[in-house]
Amino acid sequence: MDSVSVHHSGLIGDSAPMALLADQIATAARSNLTVLVFGESGTGKELVAHAIHDGSKRSNKHLVSFNCGALTETLLESELFGYARGAFTGAIRDQKGLFEAADGGTLFLDEIGEMSPSCQVKLLRVLQEHKVRAVGAQTETPVDVRVIGATNRNLPHEIALGRFRQDLFYRLAVLTIATPTLRERSTDIPLLVHHFLKEITNGSNATTLRAFDHEALSALQRHDWPGNVRQLRHVVERLIAQESNGGPITAKAVRQVIEEISRFAVACDIPLGFRQNDSLDDFLARTTLGLYNHFLAVTGNHSEVARILGTHRNTLYLRVERARRRLELAQR
Repeated sequence: MDSVSVHHSGLIGDSAPMALLADQIATAARSNLTVLVFGESGTGKELVAHAIHDGSKRSNKHLVSFNCGALTETLLESELFGYARGAFTGAIRDQKGLFEAADGGTLFLDEIGEMSPSCQVKLLRVLQEHKVRAVGAQTETPVDVRVIGATNRNLPHEIALGRFRQDLFYRLAVLTIATPTLRERSTDIPLLVHHFLKEITNGSNATTLRAFDHEALSALQRHDWPGNVRQLRHVVERLIAQESNGGPITAKAVRQVIEEISRFAVACDIPLGFRQNDSLDDFLARTTLGLYNHFLAVTGNHSEVARILGTHRNTLYLRVERARRRLELAQR
């Protein structure tokens, strides 16, 4: 793999950080080792997993992607490992899990830091034994799966807090890849903008870099992009939607959209208070609900709240429900 481009699993850029990323992807693709991809939200961790799979000897088999934070613990285990007939109400037949679905190929586990302790134990066993036991089953099934995990959490910190198993971390992090932030590779922004314009306008003739004048691109490059590439695309979409005269997008228009986003972020900021006799779990639950309710009041849309907070809408739903149950128990 000589470079990273739009032709390689959607990764775009010719900056030094992206060249390093391309080398790391190539190294990972040549091996069969487990990989842990870490980086901020919006930096393309799933694209890295696709690139590794596409460049590996497993490319002729399935790449199965799964968000570990999108389901409850019980459903997560059933989804990953499958279940036997009669294992629980509604299990009317045997069902293969994602490990068996990915047999011979690659299983990408996104948001792996959200996995429950019970699931972590079972995942560790699969990685060690290369066998899966479906929920309610008496026997194990051999599987040949290459696992790539991804997280935006600081897993060593999670280990110190007792929320992530150290042995699982070392089993996953045989190879590690850090996805660079957009602010670390701002020189790639013109290429990204050009690519987004093609996608947004479906490759029409209007899709040229001239749609953004030089000062507009400079303004984009000077921004720090806390939401990374995902946020840049959102801004480009806003600018294209607002452009009505057919002329080039100016630096003034860029600054206006970025300022609107910044004002929105400030408007959504709320103070966090710690109540007397709060446990840490109670405080975190109250904080979660406070943030969620505030953002929901501002946006009126659950999916938009999830986008702002940089998480999957199903993950956010589960976190909110857990927080509500926690506070209900605390009030009894």
